[in-house]
Amino acid sequence: SKTAMLSTVMLMAAGALGAPSVKVAAPTGLCITEAESPAAAVDRIALTGLVHGVFDHVVVEQCTSGETAPLTVLEFVPVGGLNVSNHWNQVVSGLVDVAYSSDGRIVARGLTPKQTALLPRQTEVIPVLGHPMTPLNPDSEETAKLRDIKDKLSLHGANPIVERMIGDISVERMQEVLNYITGVTSGITTRNSIAPMGLTAAQWYEREFERYGFKADLEEFRTGYFPNVIATKLGVEEPDTIVVVGAHLDSRSRASLSATDPAPGANDDGSGSQALLQIARIISEYGADFKYTIVLGAWGGEEQGLVGSRAYAEKCKARGDKILAMIQADMLAYRGSGEGIQCGFPNRYADEILTDLGMSILNTYTPEIETCYTSACCSDHQSFYEQGYSATQYFERCGSIIDPQYHNAGDVVQREGYDLTGQLLSITRGYAATALTLAEFNG
Repeated sequence: SKTAMLSTVMLMAAGALGAPSVKVAAPTGLCITEAESPAAAVDRIALTGLVHGVFDHVVVEQCTSGETAPLTVLEFVPVGGLNVSNHWNQVVSGLVDVAYSSDGRIVARGLTPKQTALLPRQTEVIPVLGHPMTPLNPDSEETAKLRDIKDKLSLHGANPIVERMIGDISVERMQEVLNYITGVTSGITTRNSIAPMGLTAAQWYEREFERYGFKADLEEFRTGYFPNVIATKLGVEEPDTIVVVGAHLDSRSRASLSATDPAPGANDDGSGSQALLQIARIISEYGADFKYTIVLGAWGGEEQGLVGSRAYAEKCKARGDKILAMIQADMLAYRGSGEGIQCGFPNRYADEILTDLGMSILNTYTPEIETCYTSACCSDHQSFYEQGYSATQYFERCGSIIDPQYHNAGDVVQREGYDLTGQLLSITRGYAATALTLAEFNG
């Protein structure tokens, strides 16, 4: 996370305007001027993700610049439907320097890697930007292009060549990738961001992308972490317009930073990262070209707070990249008992227009999938959303995380609930169809 100047802001909880106010540290960029109405301040501050959806009234007490510290939002992620957020709050409050806490959310000040490693496995780590998020521009050229793609899909329906391409994504090919990155056919026992075996996995992805004709690069972003793997296929008509297709390659056990604890990560996020190689392979085998440039990003450092993707998204923004859309696949394979095949889209930190388009593409190409919304939070798409890019995420179900092996050594393919032949196959095909449709397949 970035070092952020702090200011003192007074926040009143939603629906409790008569109640005592609570002070909370916030980045200096969020200081509210006397001329700004509380409602406008809430709208602007909500864009940072710091107090999104929690407060409806904000009043400035004072703004100071004498204190500096990075801020991190720690959120409770219920697993298996069990909500013990009060206990979680108590445990986490004993580990970190708390700037503010509410039920299921703590804003921590100056979080260290050691503290991060000690956090309960139900903790989602979200470093706060040192500046407000860049809001999406509803009148941008990119938004107009997304609407045009939606209109074409509505008018023409499924492209028969795209249907054949995604039909060539098979269980056998998915299994090959999963076997390698989870250690069944390799020596990889963890892909933790600081593990040497994580670098082995990243280098293998680089070679596979190159084998499929993509220009592949390993991009460093933090000392001691394995790099992002960035694979690029230039568009033939508008190469400066980019579609980013992502998943995180790193995994974790109960300890978020351990180079030795077993962390096969077959679902989180082997299920998403294998999809990147399926997309690269079918593009290569069909000799497909696209109107726009496709970038496949296998991110590192997601489990430590979106570190790799945030570094890449910030770089894209700094150099003025025109990103049409960013889609992220994170946890696609677990299917709860009695549930149908589902794909959940985020109910926050996502572009509604792109989310609606993604749902429409799945409904067109993979109608067996029930599309819906999920409260599962804050994968790498958020890094792009923060920079004002259209972004959304593909997740395995409606509602929250229920995979009992989430952040555990038991996150392997051969287990109850890991649905390779149904859930994962369908969403991988739908995710690929989304990538091919967004990049505007020429064929």
